[in-house]
Amino acid sequence: MRYYSHLTAGYAASLAVSTIPLLPAPSWSAAGGAGLILGSLLPDIDQAQSFIGRRSRGLASIIQLLFGHRGLTHSGIVLFGAGTVWFTAGTFFSALAFGVIVHLLADLCSRGGIPLFAPFDKKRTSIPLYRTGKFSEYVVTFCLIAYIGLFHSWWTVPMF
Repeated sequence: MRYYSHLTAGYAASLAVSTIPLLPAPSWSAAGGAGLILGSLLPDIDQAQSFIGRRSRGLASIIQLLFGHRGLTHSGIVLFGAGTVWFTAGTFFSALAFGVIVHLLADLCSRGGIPLFAPFDKKRTSIPLYRTGKFSEYVVTFCLIAYIGLFHSWWTVPMF
């Protein structure tokens, strides 16, 4: 997924989770928003040419060299760790972890998939709903934007 699609998915998912009482919703504070934005992009720190990779001052190149793109930063270990942090941390880190979770689930739904069992098994698992950078990704992103628009319209329009 492209960075703007990941940001859109993170925001849409945070809106969806905020309607489920048993799940901790990302805070709508500045710290929560910053954590969600960073978390939605952070797993791609393993690719030097990604949006976050180009801004990491060389760190992404090192991580890419060590683990490859969609390697360890896209693994089930990171997913499990982010899930633990989401339920136990404060505002910024909880939102950051939530963004990471959404990023990994979005990449899981791409044709490329993610290595859920890395570093033990490098085979990628995929639920192929779209292809990164192709028309299908734009359709998914458009649907997420439509969901955000409908969600906000439904909540902000006064019910008479």
